[in-house]
Amino acid sequence: METWRLIEDGACGGFLNMATDRAILTACGEGKAPPTLRLYGWKEPTLTIGYAQNSCRDIDLPRCRALGIPVVQRPTGGRALLHDNELTYSLVVPIPHARFPANLRDAFRTVSKALLLSLSRLGIRGAEMAKPGRASSNGRSPSCFSSLNHHEISVKNKKLIGSAQRRTSCSFLQQGAMWLDCDRELMNSLFQFDRPEERATHLDTLQQNTISLNQLCGREVGFGEAAQAFKMGFLNTFPEKWERGKLSPYELELRDRFYEQAQVLAEQVF
Repeated sequence: METWRLIEDGACGGFLNMATDRAILTACGEGKAPPTLRLYGWKEPTLTIGYAQNSCRDIDLPRCRALGIPVVQRPTGGRALLHDNELTYSLVVPIPHARFPANLRDAFRTVSKALLLSLSRLGIRGAEMAKPGRASSNGRSPSCFSSLNHHEISVKNKKLIGSAQRRTSCSFLQQGAMWLDCDRELMNSLFQFDRPEERATHLDTLQQNTISLNQLCGREVGFGEAAQAFKMGFLNTFPEKWERGKLSPYELELRDRFYEQAQVLAEQVF
């Protein structure tokens, strides 16, 4: 039976989080790391942007700097997201793999089954995947949570978990975020809009079409409780041999290199 690795990191800095996921993706693609689920949080509010997103057009970089909010590029696609009080997961798997279909959308759907099982362990009822044909869009929005894409997780049409995937020829990385709580007004203030009316409309979209775990449960759910539910959801969806682990020396070397590259990019662009 194949051994899969579980890494539970707790709260880390944004540059370190993204460099770590990128290192695992690279090592796994080279056959030097097993399939890996990583659960983590954020030690400070951090704005991440998709690897192909235009930060100069979409993000109010001076405001981010004034508030001390780092802007970090993700290895996955999608649009901007403010990370703070949330649980983030990343799953890295080699390509091809018997557990996952060869195409992005069906592999995404397979991961979403684990997310739904995780939510059921938190007592969430009515969570579902967005079905093909139900993806919603709100024009040119800079925000990841402003739309509901295929197989993402919603409750009563309100987005609860946003995810994005990056595929190489030999491995894929899926990252996802579930808000425990969220300051939508702060997040909305970090984006650029042509007119004040657009900013107000976008904030209304975030308020009407998204939900946090605490809102949904009507109580405060801690990071540890949410992480435990996610751990069991994935372990039961993928009944492999799981072992708690940490980065290998090679992955640590990659992580440090990617971390330095991200810092240089941030100084030059952000």
